[in-house]
Amino acid sequence: MWMSSRLCGLNFQDLMVRQGAIDAPPKCPFILGFECAGEVEQVGEGVEGFSIGDKVVALPEFKAWAELVAVPSKYVFKMPPGMTPLQAAAMTMNYTVAYILLFEMAGLSQGKSLLVHSAGGGVVSTHSHTTDYIA
Repeated sequence: MWMSSRLCGLNFQDLMVRQGAIDAPPKCPFILGFECAGEVEQVGEGVEGFSIGDKVVALPEFKAWAELVAVPSKYVFKMPPGMTPLQAAAMTMNYTVAYILLFEMAGLSQGKSLLVHSAGGGVVSTHSHTTDYIA
């Protein structure tokens, strides 16, 4: 699917690629950017659930800083009503990393507790607290 990239994020992974700290960066020249928000411009053959003009957020793995981005539909998500492109682009990578770490790596599930101690950055506040996961 093709989408117009109206707003792009700048995240830690972009900075690491730019500094040459990633083991297998794409070959030059390449376009940075791991998350973007915009509108669907064209839907590929066999793609269901999306229409031209849909407001979406995407994880294109590079290329997000381009004006027009081709992204496999499995990495494109419709934005909820009321969410702005700024909010969508700002939270997408943080949400994805937090979700993978909590639910896939740490195995957090209903009835388990999580202690967040001195976390900082774009995902969690700097206050330590315990919370219960509610499915």
